[in-house]
Amino acid sequence: MAAGVRALSLVQIGKESTAGTSVAATRRLLTKGATYRQQQSQEMFDGQLSGVLSRSVTAPVITREHSQLEISTDLDFNQILFPLLSGVKGGVTPSTPGTGTARLWTFLPSQTAPSVDSYTLEMVIDDGSTKQEVEAPYGITTSFEITGGVDALPQITYSLDARKSVDSTYTSGISLPTMTSAFSANLRWAVNVNDTWANLGNTAINGQVYGITWSQSAFVQPQYYLQNRDANDFATTEVVTRTTDLTILTTYDTGASNFAETEMAKKDAGTKRYIDCALQGAAFAAPDASLNRLINLQGSFVHADDSMEEIGADRDGNSVLSMHLVSTYDATSGNDVQYKVQNTLTSFP
Repeated sequence: MAAGVRALSLVQIGKESTAGTSVAATRRLLTKGATYRQQQSQEMFDGQLSGVLSRSVTAPVITREHSQLEISTDLDFNQILFPLLSGVKGGVTPSTPGTGTARLWTFLPSQTAPSVDSYTLEMVIDDGSTKQEVEAPYGITTSFEITGGVDALPQITYSLDARKSVDSTYTSGISLPTMTSAFSANLRWAVNVNDTWANLGNTAINGQVYGITWSQSAFVQPQYYLQNRDANDFATTEVVTRTTDLTILTTYDTGASNFAETEMAKKDAGTKRYIDCALQGAAFAAPDASLNRLINLQGSFVHADDSMEEIGADRDGNSVLSMHLVSTYDATSGNDVQYKVQNTLTSFP
């Protein structure tokens, strides 16, 4: 008997033409960690009056089936397209900001009818000679979180929901993705705070921010209905109210910028804050040498009630604050959040 080798485990995805109809995988994902869950709810018939002291005398009946995939990995300029296409806005194609290989992907979701792309998920376990594959259709991202600090690489964790899992056949022949210039250090983040959506990204907060956490809730989620399905999994997906939580860790500045005092006043007044967390990567080759790979996390926010409530914490002897902001609708632009990615990919997967 051979055991599956963790390092040989593999996650593969295929974009579905029809949501919920399985397709063969077309892309491998590179991850630091992946957890695949085949979930069932069962009626176990505990406590039946059966005339015996056994726990149950009736076989379980499955009442609901579901699959989940959770991925945690280093944030990169290529694979981030997967949770954005499957969780924020589907059907996005990139524009060409220059005359070379640079491509700009813009994810500006609808306020009334957001739609995402669905994917067939493949989890492959390998013992070095034999591969066992389990897959599930209708995979969509229902949450993700991006973190940045002052060392190492930014991290991303995202969760996908899908229909019932089945044992299937491994899709072979897919090459490892090219990741040239796909990563950038945490110190390449810039945090910009402005007073209007039109000025997003124009005012950098320098010398104070040392950590960010950007958490996105679901734009759409699985929904179950009585439809006499062969499997007891979800029938479709429906839109939901979304929330973006942003935590900014910052020093308590006493200098000219007075960032902390400014934001305390904005909190008191309930003033919207327009924030762009921008990660810059390597420049493109000529003729796009003036352009860089980038990830922009952008949104309209207000301070939450617990934002900056605690004074007294320190970092290396310096007073620090935790700002907690939550997304809100901006009536002028008609937006709440927007995501931009600039890379060399012309399609995904």
